[in-house]
Amino acid sequence: MSKFVVYLKLQPFVAQWLHHHYGNPVQFQPKSVENSTILQFTQKLPEGRQPDTAADGLTAVCIPDNEKKDPSVYNYLGPKGKEAVVDCIERTFKLMMWNELNDMSDVGCSVLGAIDAWCEMHGIDIEYDRTILMRYNRIRNSYVKKGVDLRRRMRNHDKLFNKK
Repeated sequence: MSKFVVYLKLQPFVAQWLHHHYGNPVQFQPKSVENSTILQFTQKLPEGRQPDTAADGLTAVCIPDNEKKDPSVYNYLGPKGKEAVVDCIERTFKLMMWNELNDMSDVGCSVLGAIDAWCEMHGIDIEYDRTILMRYNRIRNSYVKKGVDLRRRMRNHDKLFNKK
């Protein structure tokens, strides 16, 4: 990874999740969708512009090394490029949240208790548990409204004992 970074404005709980899994500054794994998106939209610093600097509420993300786009030259992300990277990160976060919370929704504790445990597992402050719950419910309800029910039909306990 290069020493060059871009600064992104993310929801605090998404930034905490990123730091927990990818470090600080954030370094995505090689050949990841996130790195591909960063490389796609990095460009030379436009004339008259100053490089971004660290500030409260911004998350530093490393620009990956690349033979075709040297990070020492291509180290600027415009506003729309930043939006694209943030959108990519948000999608990855939502996928992980949905997959894991959907499995945890019937483990013998309250949904909020499962979310608290999930937040703890992923380095997210518990103060964001209701925000995560609302996000989870919005995703689930948007599918249910269209007649697509992705909720589990069988309890984990039933699976263990081959009951239907």
